Amino acid sequence: MYAHGECCLSRSITEATTSTIATSSNFGIALQYEYTNMETIRDGSDSISPNSVLDDVAAEWPAMPMEGESFAVPTRMIMQKYTMLGTYSATDRLQFLLTVPYVINDMDMRMMMRSPMGMDMRMNMEMDTVEGLGDMTLMGLYKLYRDNPDAPAKKLTIGLGLKPPTGKNDEETDSGNLVHAVMQPGTGSWDPLFLVNYLHTFSPVVFQANLLYQMTTEGDEGYEFGDKVSFDLIARYPIIDYINPGLEINLFYAGQDTDHDDRYSRPDESLLDNTDNTGITSVSITPSLQVKIPRTGGSIDLKFQQPLYQHASGIQQVADWRAMASIVWAF
Repeated sequence: MYAHGECCLSRSITEATTSTIATSSNFGIALQYEYTNMETIRDGSDSISPNSVLDDVAAEWPAMPMEGESFAVPTRMIMQKYTMLGTYSATDRLQFLLTVPYVINDMDMRMMMRSPMGMDMRMNMEMDTVEGLGDMTLMGLYKLYRDNPDAPAKKLTIGLGLKPPTGKNDEETDSGNLVHAVMQPGTGSWDPLFLVNYLHTFSPVVFQANLLYQMTTEGDEGYEFGDKVSFDLIARYPIIDYINPGLEINLFYAGQDTDHDDRYSRPDESLLDNTDNTGITSVSITPSLQVKIPRTGGSIDLKFQQPLYQHASGIQQVADWRAMASIVWAF
């Protein structure tokens, strides 16, 4: 799932470390916006419909189930995130990065209920919007190698950071149940972050490789998201002085979640609330366009990410596409 799975945190940090905000000599600021549309449900690598999932669940129900028994499947998720980023260059080699996200999560679902007479009914429902401050991150970036201090054609940067639990992870529904773990604004966990970025310029093309590892820990509500690794290959080609189109290949892996205290787990009631349906491997392609504002340190970045391959553990709703926009100012 995307909220704390498929590329949520890694996208923000990758965007920061590969954009012009990382080149600021004093400090930089940026506002990022992400919009993720999720409709496809995958069983492993195969796509299936919500009704097919419900048919399989209904086939496992006894002929005369208990009154009120139900099962819910998401039909569409819209996940939005606004992120403020700031960088401060303590020295010409050491830079600090802070990200502050605000998330807005919406979900439509299809619920199946069966009466004591054995008749099942299906209805579409809309979940209340879940929004709020997400988990902030603080990272130190150190230029380990550069062939030229002023305008390096080759540069190796390493990063070490921490994601504290600043977002709420105990939002509840009207019925008093915890909102799905993947829809919560925060995780409740303290997670170390490790980054390696390499830049190499073959004039005029600029290549970057960015590797980010998030070592997840158990949250204060007992839920532990799987460790995450993202690897991005990025190329930009300046066609004129201020316009740089680019292309990225994005690889992402998330391990399986663990609900240590079973507070979020309702596998008999919801596809989302079953940790067997967590963990994913994906490959995406992302065309981009960077427009620099002449004679300033400002730029606008636009990106559109399209998955090429997704393999889900269990049955999951996955990202169909993601649009990203950011405005950056380096000082």
